[in-house]
Amino acid sequence: MREYRLGFIGASRRRKFDVPPFLHAWNRVLTQGFKFFIHPEAQLYRLQDSSGRVILVIGDVLVAHGGRTLDENLLAIASGDRESLDDLTGRFTVVVLDGDEGQVMNDPLGSQAVFRTLGESPVFSSHASLIADCMDLGVSRRIKKYMASDEYRARVTRFLPGDLTLYDDVVHLIPNNELDLRSGESTRYWPRESVASSSFEDLLSVWDEYFRAYVEYIEPRYVPVIGLTGGLDSRAVIATVHSMSLRAQYLTWDKMPVEEAARIPVLAEHLGGGHSWVRMDERPTGDEIDEIRQAAKSATGLTRGTPLLPAQIAQVTGSRSLFFKGLGGEVMRGPFNSRIKSNLPSDDVETLGYALYAGTVRRSAGAEYESTTRSAISGYLERANYGADLHGLDPGDLIYWEQRMGTWTAIQHAEFSVVLNSHSAMNSRRIFSTAWGLPDAERFGPGLLQRLIEHYDPEFARI
Repeated sequence: MREYRLGFIGASRRRKFDVPPFLHAWNRVLTQGFKFFIHPEAQLYRLQDSSGRVILVIGDVLVAHGGRTLDENLLAIASGDRESLDDLTGRFTVVVLDGDEGQVMNDPLGSQAVFRTLGESPVFSSHASLIADCMDLGVSRRIKKYMASDEYRARVTRFLPGDLTLYDDVVHLIPNNELDLRSGESTRYWPRESVASSSFEDLLSVWDEYFRAYVEYIEPRYVPVIGLTGGLDSRAVIATVHSMSLRAQYLTWDKMPVEEAARIPVLAEHLGGGHSWVRMDERPTGDEIDEIRQAAKSATGLTRGTPLLPAQIAQVTGSRSLFFKGLGGEVMRGPFNSRIKSNLPSDDVETLGYALYAGTVRRSAGAEYESTTRSAISGYLERANYGADLHGLDPGDLIYWEQRMGTWTAIQHAEFSVVLNSHSAMNSRRIFSTAWGLPDAERFGPGLLQRLIEHYDPEFARI
């Protein structure tokens, strides 16, 4: 059952697609207007309101902010209130169905990927390759050639530009946008207002509320696994949840500078609990390893080769493990913010998006690479509704959040899900908007997360 583990596929009942044999072992959900196949290990929460609308939540969802219950938030979402989405976190997809009408939304960072076909009555799924399997789609020669280009291969962090996949007419649903299941159009629902000025104390309050709710959710359900590195993002998460008495298992990749690796045993001793090294040069073999690698290849939409990391992680984790990835901190700190990238254009969003994606490669890029990349960025900006009122938010902040986090990290989660569930640790619009309201001197740079680490665990901060 590793194939597209924790995944789903859905469409109008009138929309026909092939049902591969493995889907017969999945849970089937039918409503008046829609059909779904959902992996048997995926969490499924179903609710119906007084008007007959059906709300499906696929994946882990919890209330991180405010005083309303999950049901109260979901019923508000079904009635059209999108502010309630800001109080939820986890890794999930929300589908609201009303007869033949429907809308799809995902968690703030889009860590639960949603892919969809372009055009009316879209097929939508957790995995691009699952759509391809069900609709007999071949890999795009154009995109495959793009990935083989010198410019793409020069990237340190490889992910396709905009919302592209390796399949023509299958794209990501970008975070902060919802998909209409009749028209196939997407609509932006966030931001709804300008960011208000804030202080570090405001951020600390929202951060603390969020993580206390998360710890309460995780403890009875999972064995949390957190990456232990010298990186500030993961260390801020570790300091916070450790101070809240969450016992976690820690993993460290050995692919790091020697001086950083030397600090890991001291950090692990301070934290207590289990700690394991994942040796990147060890290549486990066998039929199960091959199965994991092939499943991970499909899970990532054929964009990351035949991954070995899930098989390596499987050697040191268990069936109840949840990898709590230190993702989201960069959204707070704004590495794409135009005030940091003052040499880049801010009035031409397409050129900004191209510059942020291509980086220094653009200075020597060939015409074909630039043309394909710009076309992808243009389509992404249109489908992600950058022409809507952004209420004064910096487009660079949104592009980092919605393109990089909403596509690249979503694929990472899909890769890990073959062997264990995973969440983005800092996954809250309320945290992000509060951080964005800080004075520049407080927000930008490493000092912001360092202050959080020092607040929760001064000793850990000194190591």
